[in-house]
Amino acid sequence: MRGRDIEPRSGARSDRAGPVHFKVVPRVHSSQSDRTPDRNKPKSLQQPRRSTRSVNRAPRQRPSRRSLSRDRISIHQRKRQTLDDVATYRVASVRDVIDQRFGGNAFAGRKGIDALKKEGLLHEHTIRVKGNKSFKVLSATEKGRRIAWGNRENKNQRYWSGLVKPSEVRHDATVYRAARSEIDKLEKSGSRVKRVQLDYELKSQVSKISERARQKDGDEAAFDAKIEAAKQMSLPVDEAGKIHYPDARIEYEREQGSHGRVDVEVTSDSYRSGSIQAKMSAGFKLYANGGSAQRRISSALGIKDSKNGSPGGGANRDEELFEL
Repeated sequence: MRGRDIEPRSGARSDRAGPVHFKVVPRVHSSQSDRTPDRNKPKSLQQPRRSTRSVNRAPRQRPSRRSLSRDRISIHQRKRQTLDDVATYRVASVRDVIDQRFGGNAFAGRKGIDALKKEGLLHEHTIRVKGNKSFKVLSATEKGRRIAWGNRENKNQRYWSGLVKPSEVRHDATVYRAARSEIDKLEKSGSRVKRVQLDYELKSQVSKISERARQKDGDEAAFDAKIEAAKQMSLPVDEAGKIHYPDARIEYEREQGSHGRVDVEVTSDSYRSGSIQAKMSAGFKLYANGGSAQRRISSALGIKDSKNGSPGGGANRDEELFEL
């Protein structure tokens, strides 16, 4: 029996069965060297040898429950961020929303989006593109727009509902991805985003100023008022009097308290070289919607492909390529 020796009764013959006394032997823990397998012992009696890795490995540091709960974002917060994003940018692809607000977790993202749809806050649309392909986008309902507006942090932020131009949905969906790329850079540098303005809002502001001048003093006054409004809003105007509007303007506050803005433009293969150059000169951050658009940017900026010396994909600037 383990841990005990069997001692024969005093005076009894060892080869004769009979009553026995049990003497308890204290168990002494063996050292690491004692646990080395003895090749002379049967394998069934040898103790398993602990791996050197498990002995030398440092104890695993686990975060406390408090730190885990502090870093975790609740599904309610993710849903609120999703609604705010969709209502801010008017349209966003399902894939991009899942990447941005659900950490790329398709199951959690689908669950959150379906909940917002069930609550009547979001619409989901299937958009067909060339090559018999399709992708899904989200837009806010009127109820969703009102809810997002009620939860806004900046009273000057404008929200949208519905799809205005279905033919431009693909372009508009990439604006969300491009703007979020710039916002990520700003937040990593310590800046805080205050407001996002789409080209719809910027055009509306300039148009209202121009129309008031038209009603008061005529067409010439309306044109002058439009140009002056664009300059006041730091929008570039070319020699022909055409105003170049960014797809999205991001206003932010730096850590030290100063303010800045980033104008984001998503280009397509229909953009002309003059327009690209004007937007680049105005400081717009250009993003290409597809390989053809990226080659147009490179051509307009005079950047040549390092492989064959022709204008094209050898852009060494920070333009990024987006495709849906």
